[in-house]
Parts: sequence; structure tokens; C-alpha cells
Amino acid sequence: MKTNVQFAVSILILLFLVSSCKANQPMKSLKVMSYNIHIATPGSISDFNITDLQAVADVIIREKPDVVVLQEVDKYTVRSNKESHQAKDLGEMTGMYYHFAGASYKSEGEQGQAILSKYPIKDAKSYKLPLPDESNGETRSLAIIVVEIKGVDIAFMNVHLDHRSDADRRYQIEQMLEYTKEFDNYPIIFGGDFNMKPDNDNFKLIETQFAKVTDDHPLTFPQINPSTTIDFILLNKKAMDLFTVEDYYTVDEQYASDHLPLILEVSFKTNKQ
Repeated sequence: MKTNVQFAVSILILLFLVSSCKANQPMKSLKVMSYNIHIATPGSISDFNITDLQAVADVIIREKPDVVVLQEVDKYTVRSNKESHQAKDLGEMTGMYYHFAGASYKSEGEQGQAILSKYPIKDAKSYKLPLPDESNGETRSLAIIVVEIKGVDIAFMNVHLDHRSDADRRYQIEQMLEYTKEFDNYPIIFGGDFNMKPDNDNFKLIETQFAKVTDDHPLTFPQINPSTTIDFILLNKKAMDLFTVEDYYTVDEQYASDHLPLILEVSFKTNKQ
């Protein structure tokens, strides 16, 4: 009997030591995805009236991100099913909370950006980013949520800048930075389709508030044989101080959209696990 008790005690001590070691190990404790979903029209299909929202949901479910920022999201449009609110539907399909920021009128409905979060959303903001009247570009939007993760309030932001010209993008960036600076007191993780390459001069303006996480940028577009990087996930200074970047990569998903999903994995520098 004494031997059995000693054995049980030894097992308990071993389990405690193992759990303590795991608790002290650095963890990839936060996974963020940025994904231009092409209104859920598969990348190989040119007809925007054909959508496969389940394919997008399957990517998210498979990759298990904590937060997803989505661009080119439809709400009650004819082309992607008049009854479909894609942000809401994806939230239900993935079991995540959602926020939608409408940008422009499309196909008798609205197109914009969305953010999904497995954590409850404490605050959410939507800002439109219009262009000058003389521009032939279109209004885009900035989506922002605040969630609490491991006791820290963190802001997640999402943007899709116009693709037509550097001048149009700069006009939207100037507006965007007026809104983002209101959240300077938060660590910010900022993803999106910026529609410009990493060396574009407009990034100098963005970098007054945000930093790229690497100089080696994964290629994000198109989804088959990608040749350029136009999707990014950025961090502000508070986020750079809070997190260690563990990994930054694309997912080889060639069906669901014309962009590749981009993922950033970070761990807390301090013991917040």
C-alpha cells in the first residue's frame, strides 16, 4: 500500500513539473489572418454571381485563427445572394463574433470589410474612406474592433485601399491615419489589402504609425503562382513592444479566393499566457 501511495505521489509531482515547464515555454498565443475573399467568388471564376461562402469558412475553420480581417465582403447584394450578409454568415459558420464596415453600394447591396473574432468584441468602429469627386475610384472603409485577450485590450484594424492610383490611396491613407491614431493607447494589429507593394512611397506615410513585421514579405496575389505582395499585417509600437513575431506566412489555398490567406502568429513577450 505504501508503495502505491509513493507511486501516486511521484506521478502527481511529475505531472506538476511537466505542466510548469509548459507554462514557462513561449507560446504562439495569438494567430491573426488577413484574407481578401473576393466576395466568396472562387479565384478561377470570373462571374461574380457565383459564390462559395462555405469554401471561405472552411479555410478559416481549418487554420483556426483567433482573429480574421476580411476584405471584399458583401452584404445583401444580388450578385452574392440577396439574403446573405457574408460577415454575419461567416461568423455563424465559424463560431466567431463579427463586425462589418460597409464601404460602397454594390449590386443593390453593400460591399465592405469585416472582422471575425473568437473573443467577444468590446468595441467596434466603422469609418468610410471616400475619394475626391474628380477621382474615378471608389469609397472604401476601415473596420476596427477592440477585444480583450489574456487580460489585455487589443485593437484589430482592417482596410482595403483603392487599387486605381497612388494618389487615390494616399488620399485614403491620410483619412485612415486620422482615425487610427485615436487608438494609439492600444496595441494594434492592422491587416488588409493595401493594393500596393512593400516599397511603395505611400508606405512611408503609413509607417508614421505602423511597422511591417518583416522585410521578407510573402507573395499574396494571385492565388495561383503568386507574383506580388499587396496584403500585409502591420503592428503599431505598443504591439511591437507587447508581442514577439513567431511566424508570418501565406496559406496555399488556391480555390476559395483570388488572394492567398496571410497569417501572422505572435506570442506575448511578458508572462500573460
